[in-house]
Amino acid sequence: MASPLKQIHKAPFISYIFLGFIGALSTLAFSPFDIKLIIPLTLAILIYSTVNSKNFIDAFKCAFSWGFGYWISGTGWLIVSIYYYGNTNIIISTIIIILMGILLSAVFIAPFAAVRLIQFNQNIFVKSMFLASFLTILELSRFLLLGGFPWLLPGLVFLDTFGQATIPIFGVYGASYIIYFFTSLIALCIVEKKKNFLFLGILCLSIFLPYQNNQNNQKEALNENLNLLIIQPSLNPFEKYKAGSHVTIEDALVNITNKNKNTDLIIWPESPLPYLNSNPKMGQLLARIEDGPKVLSGSWQYENNNLYNSMSILGTHQTYLKRHLVPFGEYVPFEDILRGLIDFFNMPMSSLSPGGANQELLEFRNFRILGMICFDIAFPLSYLKEIRKSDFIVNISNDTWFGSSYGPYQHLQIVRARALESNKWIARGTSDGISTIVDNNGTIVSILEKGISGSLNADIYKTSKTSVFYLYGYLISPILSLIMMMSVLVLKFRK
Repeated sequence: MASPLKQIHKAPFISYIFLGFIGALSTLAFSPFDIKLIIPLTLAILIYSTVNSKNFIDAFKCAFSWGFGYWISGTGWLIVSIYYYGNTNIIISTIIIILMGILLSAVFIAPFAAVRLIQFNQNIFVKSMFLASFLTILELSRFLLLGGFPWLLPGLVFLDTFGQATIPIFGVYGASYIIYFFTSLIALCIVEKKKNFLFLGILCLSIFLPYQNNQNNQKEALNENLNLLIIQPSLNPFEKYKAGSHVTIEDALVNITNKNKNTDLIIWPESPLPYLNSNPKMGQLLARIEDGPKVLSGSWQYENNNLYNSMSILGTHQTYLKRHLVPFGEYVPFEDILRGLIDFFNMPMSSLSPGGANQELLEFRNFRILGMICFDIAFPLSYLKEIRKSDFIVNISNDTWFGSSYGPYQHLQIVRARALESNKWIARGTSDGISTIVDNNGTIVSILEKGISGSLNADIYKTSKTSVFYLYGYLISPILSLIMMMSVLVLKFRK
């Protein structure tokens, strides 16, 4: 690998195009493609190119080019929402995606170039831990900066491999740390021509070998369970806010609901109805299903002059308000500047308010349910207390806006990782798919594929044991990363 990379480095412009292409290939490591070994290969090239750059400026260009390809390819499916559903022409839609890729790369990938400014003489393992720590800090910053965008985390690719065993202990970003360490070791071995350690680094990649957890959850069968019915109406989102559309939506939901009165709890998707919880139409709707089981549904809540995306047990006062809003879809950053420029910035329900932290769990019979709406599921550190107290998780979403892209498959991959990370079963209900039940091992128990109108009936089990990750494992990677970075920096400035 070293020789071709050296040749490419001789032509800077070509090298930047090459690195963008390599970054874009990383998408193949994630669902629905799941070519796992792509991610250590592409990360090793990023690290090699950055560390082996002539100077900081060259390193910045290399890291930025790789990151630009990474984000454009990995989140390019958003153009479906912007162009097709956002009623924006293809040129402006493309420009928006390009600007998004530039911003994400500049904030979350390009700062890695700072390693070129640090000259240290520690052994190759310490150097590898330092580089892994730097990349982990950048990854953790995705939970905080730009409203939070913890998408495409490398640790997700450990699902269905031997590396999956690390997720309940260290979490997804802890798994990312391990991947960053192995790839840094490989890249540094090539830079420093240490063949013995290179063999060790390549041997470590065996952690990516496929592994299926065939545990049959007999222990869960001893615990209490609920029989759930998840309804996936697969309705046209363009029709939702047209006059009289609520009749078609209600009929689709009620007809399937009333055919399944023997189930314990029915789940409707995120915000299926075009009116508020407080609207008289809601009372009329409840009258149509009052003889059946309880319904947990997405809904719109209006309180204190604020509009919320919520999840409610219909007919009760139990409500969860979505905490992590989707930029542009549910709120518009720099609203005073952008609102009104194009139709995409004026989408329905794009002026929402976020719910507060540490909300009460939803309660049904003797089950405590943690609600997460759409994007919420990508933020494990926001629900530390709630997950410890909950019996299972319900995630509702409206992935209709992603069309037939690979976005919903990436979303499902995050759901699976969250189940494994938290040791909780997750019921996921969406408007257009993919709806599913995932057990506490991250295994898909039952699934309703994209674009199908229908329902999914399955049992979900209570788990009371808290995972190592949610006890203290979530602290390990951040603390280790900070200690490693500070130690190297202190040693450098002492000299």
